[in-house]
Amino acid sequence: MREILNSVFYVLLTNSLQSVFGNGSLNIALNKNATQVSTFNDNVSRFGPMNANNGNRNQVATNGDCTHTTDTDPVKWWTVDFGNMYTIESVHIYARKDCCLERHSDFEIRLHNTSDWSSQFSLCYKQIGQAPSELYVNCTDHLSGKYLTVYKKDDHHHYPLTLCEVEVYGNEVTGKTVNTNTLKPTTEITTITNQIRQMTTNTRNNYDIQPKGIA
Repeated sequence: MREILNSVFYVLLTNSLQSVFGNGSLNIALNKNATQVSTFNDNVSRFGPMNANNGNRNQVATNGDCTHTTDTDPVKWWTVDFGNMYTIESVHIYARKDCCLERHSDFEIRLHNTSDWSSQFSLCYKQIGQAPSELYVNCTDHLSGKYLTVYKKDDHHHYPLTLCEVEVYGNEVTGKTVNTNTLKPTTEITTITNQIRQMTTNTRNNYDIQPKGIA
């Protein structure tokens, strides 16, 4: 009976941890609806927003594999709609390599629950200065959202926003509304562990087994 209870405890704990952290194997941005503030020369097929989440990591913008906004917008942004709420684990951004590496600088990665990314959002990452051409970011505290925006404020350089591929890894949130400002994995694990301990104790008591070694 002790072996059975230990097995039950292990399965419940494993499933609970996966529900909090997930396996991060799904690129939830792939081929989802994407928009951006503007498109260079209005050439959507060559520089449009879908070039950043079509699964092509080619980093040569002149081949038509990257997005490209104009340089005159007060802010530059690119947004992808996941369709549902997801807990985000990591974001991978592939930038242009054939030219103008300094343009890939001073931007933010924002998560939000509505299409209005400017009023309410959670900050996943803030890049200060030039970023590497392949950027891998882990979102702190496993933030959640329905949308992700790469946001760049205009400055005296007037750099456009150019993204060759944006991959977002996470897991769908089901059965509850998530407050992106309060979800804390450590709190979730503590609650889950205490619940499992109580379940284990109750199960042992039902079989008249005295619990041993449970804090």
